[in-house]
Amino acid sequence: MSGHYSFIISKPAKWALWLARLSIPVALISFLMLRFGGMHPSIVVFCFATAIILALLSLLVSLIAFPSIWVDGHKGGRRLWGAFLRGLVVLVPALVLVYFYVSRPAFSDLSTNPANPPLFEAAWQAREDGDNLLDIGSEESRNEQAAAYPELESHSVDQSPVLMFLVLKDLVTEAGWSILGEVVPSEDKPEGMLEATGTNIFTGLRYAVVLRIQDNGNEGTLLDMRSASLWGPHDLGQNARRIKGFFGQVDEKLRQSTKLYELKLEELERQERLKRGPLPRRKPKIPPKSNQKKSKKQTSTG
Repeated sequence: MSGHYSFIISKPAKWALWLARLSIPVALISFLMLRFGGMHPSIVVFCFATAIILALLSLLVSLIAFPSIWVDGHKGGRRLWGAFLRGLVVLVPALVLVYFYVSRPAFSDLSTNPANPPLFEAAWQAREDGDNLLDIGSEESRNEQAAAYPELESHSVDQSPVLMFLVLKDLVTEAGWSILGEVVPSEDKPEGMLEATGTNIFTGLRYAVVLRIQDNGNEGTLLDMRSASLWGPHDLGQNARRIKGFFGQVDEKLRQSTKLYELKLEELERQERLKRGPLPRRKPKIPPKSNQKKSKKQTSTG
C-alpha cells in the first residue's frame, strides 16, 4: 500500500531567499545612482548599506532555517543555497571595499611634494555641498603622508618645461579629464600649471588633479602632481595609483614621441614669430649733406 507523504517547507528558508533577492536590486540601484544618476555619494552610501544589511539578514535567517531542514527534514535546501549565492553578490564587493579601507592609509588628498604641494586654484568651482575642502592639510597630516607613501616624490625629466607642458596637456586630454585652468611656461618664465577634474570610470566618484611644472636648474623639468578625491575621508588608494600611473605614462610618452613634440614646439615657435610680424628692415645709411657736396665738387673738378 503506497503512502502519501507531505513535506513542510521551511518558512525561514523562504524569508532568507526573499531577503537575498531584495538585496541585489537595492545594491544595483545604489550603484546606478552613483554612476549615472548624479546622486551625491553620501546618499548612495546609505542605500548600499541597506543592501548589505539585507544580505546579512538573509545569511542570519539561513542559519536559523538550517537546523529544521537538516534535522527535521523540512524542505528549503535549494532556497538556502539560492540565498547564500545571492548574498555573496552583495557581500563580496563590500568585503573588497573593507579590505582596501583597512589596508590603505586614510588619505583623500596626496601630493608628490608634501612639504610644498601644488595649489588648487580653479578646482573649487567643481565642488558641491558636502565635498572635501581642497586646501592644504596640516603639517602633521603631510608628514604622515610622506611616511605612508615614500615612493611619491617629484619627477625630474631631461626636457624643457615648454615641451613638457605639451606632453602633459596631451596626456590630460587622453585621460578624459576636464581642464579647468592652465599656465603656459615660456623661456622667460619656465613655470607652468595644469588643473583638471575627472570621474572614476567605474564608481563615478569625482576627483581633482593639478600638475606643476618647474625648471630643475639643470636644463630639465621638475614635475609635481597632486590628486584629491572630492568626496570621502578615504580614497582607498586611488590617488596614489593615479599619480604613479600618470608619471608612468609621462615616461612612456617621452620614450615614444620626444621627436614629435620637438617638431611641435618648433612649429609653435615659428607661428609665434609670424604673429609678431616681419622684423623691421634697417634703413640705409644716408651720408651727411656736407659729404655729398664734397663728392659732387670732386666729380666736377675731375
